[in-house]
Amino acid sequence: MSEAELSINLKLEIIKEKHAQIFDILTENGIDCWLVFTRETDITPDSIMELVVGNSVVLQSAFIFAIENNKLKKIAIVGNFDANAEKEKQIWDEVIGYTLGINELLQQTMERFNPKTIALDYSKNDVSADGLSYGMYLILEEILQKYKNRFISAEAIIRALRGRKTKKEFEYIKKACILTEEINKRISSLLKVDLSELEIQKMFYDLVKECNVGYAWQKHQNPMCDAGPDKEFGHVTPQPKIYTKKGHTLHNDFGIKYHDYCSDLQRMWFFGKKEDLPRELQHAIETIVQAIQLAADSIKPGLRGWEVDELVRDFIKMRGYEEFKHSLGHQVGLKAHDGGVLMGPLWERYGESPNLLLEERQIFTIEPSIKTPNYGMVALEEMIIITKDGCEFLIPPLKDFIYIE
Repeated sequence: MSEAELSINLKLEIIKEKHAQIFDILTENGIDCWLVFTRETDITPDSIMELVVGNSVVLQSAFIFAIENNKLKKIAIVGNFDANAEKEKQIWDEVIGYTLGINELLQQTMERFNPKTIALDYSKNDVSADGLSYGMYLILEEILQKYKNRFISAEAIIRALRGRKTKKEFEYIKKACILTEEINKRISSLLKVDLSELEIQKMFYDLVKECNVGYAWQKHQNPMCDAGPDKEFGHVTPQPKIYTKKGHTLHNDFGIKYHDYCSDLQRMWFFGKKEDLPRELQHAIETIVQAIQLAADSIKPGLRGWEVDELVRDFIKMRGYEEFKHSLGHQVGLKAHDGGVLMGPLWERYGESPNLLLEERQIFTIEPSIKTPNYGMVALEEMIIITKDGCEFLIPPLKDFIYIE
């Protein structure tokens, strides 16, 4: 089995850890019922299914988390072919199978709980909380017509559930970072001038295969390799006719998937000796390293995402550079971009995500970038976990270019 994926037994351990968080999350938000309603999830997946169910379904299925007598009740209403599989997992208080249709069973369950609120997986701000299709929402309005004025967004639930990493989640993400850095170090021993971006990407492919892990995002852009001064960073496929050269830099953005969990790191190389590094690049890398440390020193629970971003953005401008055109950091988990709170500016494109609060156990990237006049872009990306009083790096942060002599 690939190290990219969790075995079903390990996946169930994670799901049980996440289920244990749900009562507190519902209580904190004053919500007494959360309904995950889905169908044909191989075609229209709801990403929260990975964390609370662990497998796909075909027929209309309702996974209900409701507070009854100050306890969490967990009920799965699924098609008859899925019922035995859900019972075998032993994660539900009740599993109800149906043959003809779900409507009556779902209505009866809601009448039993008579919730004041029914949280559904839709959101304007958080893509990870927007798994309910519009068609399924309309179906729910028909089935639960008497309750439809109680529908609210489940984004606060999903944001907390995805963001608050359990012990095992943290272990898997940290291991993914360690393996990513090991691959980067092995690549360093192979790099030389006159290699194309595409050839370098192929080296990464070979090592990813050797390590038996997966890719944190689409393979043809992972890693993203940027050689020389003329390449703008971005989601761009490595090119066959752009080569490494003496006195130039190489940048990558690389992440793997280990046991379903992702890493996302950026590294930079300089082709030459440290004493050959131009002053312009020296100033740039010092700025990036200091900016990352500035962010790490300031991060703590209770801050809003934009506050950390603004601090670093102002520092970059104070050092003489234009501000970077992206957010400072995003959460990482089952996906490289895992939704929820964003350490970003209050720009229209980010909605309300930067205005949300940082919480303990969230895992973020810190990834400022700057554009130099003559040598192109300079950027590093590190990963941190927020602790009770601050944050910790998942692996030691890079403090300089990696030199290829």
